[in-house]
This record gives sequence, C-alpha cells and structure tokens, in this order.
Amino acid sequence: MDKDYLIAEISDDNIRYLIYKFDEKSNYKSLSRKISKNSGIKKGKIVDFDFSAKKINDDIKHLEKESNKTFKNISLVINEPEISSINLSGFKKLKGSKVDKRDLEYILNEAQISISQNNKQNSILHIINSYFILDKIKKNKIPLNLHGDHLTLHMTFISLPKNNLKNIKALFDKCDLKIERIIAKPLACGINLLNKRNKNKDFLLINLDKEFSSISFFEESSLVFTKIFPFGTNSIINDIGKLCSINENEVRLIISKIDFTSTINTKDYIDKNLFKESKFKKLSIKHVKDIINARIIEMLDYLFNKNRNLKYLNEKILSIDIFFEDKEVLRYLGKLFHENLRTGNMKTQIELMHLDDFFALSGAAELIFKGWDKEAIPLNKVKKSVISRFFERFF
Repeated sequence: MDKDYLIAEISDDNIRYLIYKFDEKSNYKSLSRKISKNSGIKKGKIVDFDFSAKKINDDIKHLEKESNKTFKNISLVINEPEISSINLSGFKKLKGSKVDKRDLEYILNEAQISISQNNKQNSILHIINSYFILDKIKKNKIPLNLHGDHLTLHMTFISLPKNNLKNIKALFDKCDLKIERIIAKPLACGINLLNKRNKNKDFLLINLDKEFSSISFFEESSLVFTKIFPFGTNSIINDIGKLCSINENEVRLIISKIDFTSTINTKDYIDKNLFKESKFKKLSIKHVKDIINARIIEMLDYLFNKNRNLKYLNEKILSIDIFFEDKEVLRYLGKLFHENLRTGNMKTQIELMHLDDFFALSGAAELIFKGWDKEAIPLNKVKKSVISRFFERFF
C-alpha cells in the first residue's frame, strides 16, 4: 500500500506533476508538486517533440531526486477539444430470468463493439454507466438477481482520436515512462468536486481555462455529457488588446482598476495613467466593456445558453459550478459571466470558484486508486476482462 504514484496534467504550455500515495486507510496524501513550463507544448498539443521529451526527462530526474524514488509509470490528465462524448443505450431480453453478471457483460461488450466500429478513428478513454432500466423502472445501481423481461443500460463513452494518443504515448515512451491511464480533465474535476463537497447529484460543471473551456453535466453523480471548446478566458484579454491596440499588461491593469461590472457612463474614459507602455489614446470605458461582454456572451452561448445538447437537461440542473483558471478574470469579471448565464425560470444555484492548479490531478488520483462505481472500464488495462474490471467496482 505504501507506494508512491506519479501523475501529470498536460496543460496549455506547461506540465503539472503530482507525486502522491494512499495509506492503509486509503487516505490521499500529496508528496510533491511541480509545475514545469514546456515551450514544446502549446494549447495542450505537442509542437516540438524533441524539446518536450528533453524537458520531461529533466522534470522526472528532478522529481526522482527530490522524492528519492524511481518512476517507470505515469498517468496523465488531458484536456483536448477533440475529446468527444457519445451516449448509447444497450439492452438484452431476459425472458423472466434473473439479472446476471453475464447479461451486463453482453450489453457492455456489444456497446463497446458498436462504438469502436462506428468511430474507428477514436480510442475509448472511459465507459461510464449512467443508469439501468429493468422493465421500464429506472435504477441507479445494478439490479442483480432481480427477475425481469427487459434490461437496458445507459452509457457514456469518452474517446479521443487515436493519433492524438499515439503522439502522447510516443512522447512518454521517449522518456522511458509507461502510461498507465489517460483521464479526461472534465471527468477528473467532476470526481474531485463530488468527493470534496456534499454536491447535489445533478449538477453542471463549467471549466473556464485560459485557452480552453468545457461543459460537463453530471446526473445522479454520473457524467452523461461533456464537450471541450477551443477558446478560453484569454480570448477576452486578446480581444481588448487587438481592438484597443494595447498590450496584455495594460489590458490586465485596466481590468483591475476599472469596475466593469457596474453601470458605465458613456462619457467616462480610461485614465491616461493606465497606458504604461502604449501610446495614450482616448478610449471609452463603455467601449471596453462592450468588447468584454460580447466575448463573454459568445463563450456562454456555445457552452450553455444555446447549447442544444443541454436542452433536455434544463429541468434537472439544480446547480452550476463555474471554475476559472485565471484568478484575475474571476475576481474582476466573474460577475459578468454570472449575469450573462441564461438560466431562465430555473431555480439554479450558481457558484464561481478559482480552479486550483492541482484540482484535476487530485480528482484523477482518487479515480486511479479508489476507482469510481460509475466507470465501467479504465483505459489500457489488458490483464483482466472488461466485465471483471467492471464488477470489481461493486464487489
């Protein structure tokens, strides 16, 4: 039990490492953390293979020296827009017999074959059980040993293009590290949220990273939908910079000094003292706020307001958790995100929070070690059959 594990998150232009272990009581303990800038990675993608590999090798040597351990295996958390989620229902006729493990094995394997055949370019990262239906009665747990005529299992498949996985595997092979698991970041964040707080079982999770954003819906504590978009809060900073011809430092200074969440007078202009590096120009505060609002509305329209995938979920969403990677955006513009989130007549609790650098890694660590009763199979575990891995979650 007293074993150290290594896990890493491939982020925008850095890699976050976490060394952890679990004691005899299955208590999680972080032993070492490191955030390493890696210019060979951009927006979570490998842009310079050799440089990335060398930097990772250096990082691992540092971690091994610091922990006095040698690592041959690593698990990864990834956050790429190419990650897709597909919902599928599988069924089997029982003809009055009891629900048996073999019935679920049949449904799972048939579903996996169907997904693999229709999405040959993708590899499955996660198979998640949403719920079961036995003779039209919904059940959140496996209805083993109950008699029935018709058994249905609703599942969510999370997958990533095979070429993306090949590139990741080749990179860490170059560093003599075998990848044990690859975990989608939205799932890892959701699991950590469920573990840390007494969450309602139905909730929406919005991650607003600097370069990416994602939307994930959890129903009865099970992930039923997720989508990652190729834009983040940096797009707000970039829009202001381009349209107002000022640099990023000045944009952030302006955001921190002016309250864009309050009512703006059309005759108010940005103080010339805030132009530290660019040439002063007469710039109205309302113009900047309009730029900010336009981008925020566009982001939220894709993520939530006009997301067709969420239409049938509206009555079930009782809480929305919005995580911001950028502390400044949360502090100075968070209220604008809250105001532009269209929840209609739903009695929805909305909470805005900062996303800790190691939040996703902590959730992934819990998933790897303890498992999750909603996940049917993990990736790349070839020593056991699909169904034996599935039932180990319950027995």
